[in-house]
Amino acid sequence: MASSTPSGCTNPSVAAVPPSSTPARPWVPALGGILIAGLIAATGSWRSAFIIAGAATVLMGIAVWWYVRDNPRQHPGVNDAEAEYLEASHAAEDAEAELGGSKGKRALLPYLRFRSFWAMCFGWLGFNGVFYGLLTWGPLYLAQAKGFDLKTIGWSTFLIFGAGFVGEILGGTIADKWRNSGASANLVMRTLLGISSVVVIGGLIGVTVVADSTTAVILLSVVMFFLRWVGLFWSIPSILGGRTNAGVLGGAMNFSGNIAGFVTPIAVGLIVGATGSYTWALLYFVGSAIIMGASVLTLNYNKRLPV
Repeated sequence: MASSTPSGCTNPSVAAVPPSSTPARPWVPALGGILIAGLIAATGSWRSAFIIAGAATVLMGIAVWWYVRDNPRQHPGVNDAEAEYLEASHAAEDAEAELGGSKGKRALLPYLRFRSFWAMCFGWLGFNGVFYGLLTWGPLYLAQAKGFDLKTIGWSTFLIFGAGFVGEILGGTIADKWRNSGASANLVMRTLLGISSVVVIGGLIGVTVVADSTTAVILLSVVMFFLRWVGLFWSIPSILGGRTNAGVLGGAMNFSGNIAGFVTPIAVGLIVGATGSYTWALLYFVGSAIIMGASVLTLNYNKRLPV
């Protein structure tokens, strides 16, 4: 790492501004679609493929536990100049928050009276209603509704979630450049996430009416490309709660998203079982995207909540 403060930054408080882009996670299911399909084909058993994938996950967890630190000063790759720069930015952020009415570290309850808090939670719930739906039922949809074999499912999954990987990086890059040009957070986020929601809703409706398999995969790839722009939501807990309360808000947001994460696969299974078709399941995803769209346009991205 660099031996001095980052070049071009004259105000330590700049470091307190959360980045809008987030780690692009869709590459995991994109690559996993090919790897798991290959493991099933190689071992002849989905159980063996899952055991191998699980063991690799445990090893990755051990590596992260060994490498990541709770405090920058504890990491051997951080020098004194970098640690001092971060500490100065934290102090500047805390002082600014106090002037804005923040009372330091708070529990979740005071946030429940703010519209932006609920918009954050429902936006992430709607997002995950679509994302986990496609993640859990997408391969079965391609197999049962489009007649894809195992190999074709693997490559189609790679294409769909690979598009999400590219989309999330591009969405974050556009947001960063636009914000750095002087545009307000509300203009940037509402525009980008509003466009994302409209395209996702339109693309999912399109999938329900097209019969061609290739067109369906292309539409799902477009849906995932724009859906992952909502990965920008991971900057919202630190926007609304600052560094001090980003954890409690991030936990609330992720809790709401995981509600959709466990409800959606069950709901879609019941819908497909009752109707014998994926049409209403895809319309369930459309409903989730509408919730997401209404939420991203309601949220105020410009200021920290006075809690």
